[in-house]
Amino acid sequence: MALVCAVLVSFSAPAAAEKGSLQPVDFTFKGVALGDTAAVMKEKLGEPDFDTDILVLDQTVKCYVYSSVLKVCTDPRNDKVVAVVCKDKEYRARADVTYGSTKAKLMQVYGRADRYKKDGSIYYVYRSPENEKQKLMLLMEPEHYYVESFLLTSLPLTEDELAEYEMGEFAAISGGGTDEVSGGVNDKGEWWASYGIAENAAAGIQS
Repeated sequence: MALVCAVLVSFSAPAAAEKGSLQPVDFTFKGVALGDTAAVMKEKLGEPDFDTDILVLDQTVKCYVYSSVLKVCTDPRNDKVVAVVCKDKEYRARADVTYGSTKAKLMQVYGRADRYKKDGSIYYVYRSPENEKQKLMLLMEPEHYYVESFLLTSLPLTEDELAEYEMGEFAAISGGGTDEVSGGVNDKGEWWASYGIAENAAAGIQS
């Protein structure tokens, strides 16, 4: 009986290892996280060659160009990172996921992905368990299904996400305690804000 159990364990362990799981580091690039300011981005990656406006997932973003294979993009409304586009064949993500990694490799490291088609391209999409707006999108070679490039982004993919993005909502700003403020511009051009005030604290607006 003990021998049978040992055999079962030896076969079940590799099967479990094939089903990966996502980690917070999977939604960062060389220390840069989605939602970081452009200043933090430059501190981590250095000064870009230049910046320009481009379209990413149908949204106009400010693109900081580091090379022909690396672009970091920010929301022009607050200059916070909303996308990292990496086509560098030498780049290696966690567990050596890189250009040419296969579906089997992605399953082993990240687990199962959603498929997303856009303009004839196929992406494997992984959403952060901590913030589903943050996505790791891997462009797949359409015939043999291996990774061609990386896109880290918090830009909208669904209609609900698009509506929220167009409202101008941005990540809450922390003042060192539990006070928080978030806000944006609605579709009528009106500015709005939502405040969460720490207990025993006072807050006001001065025009």
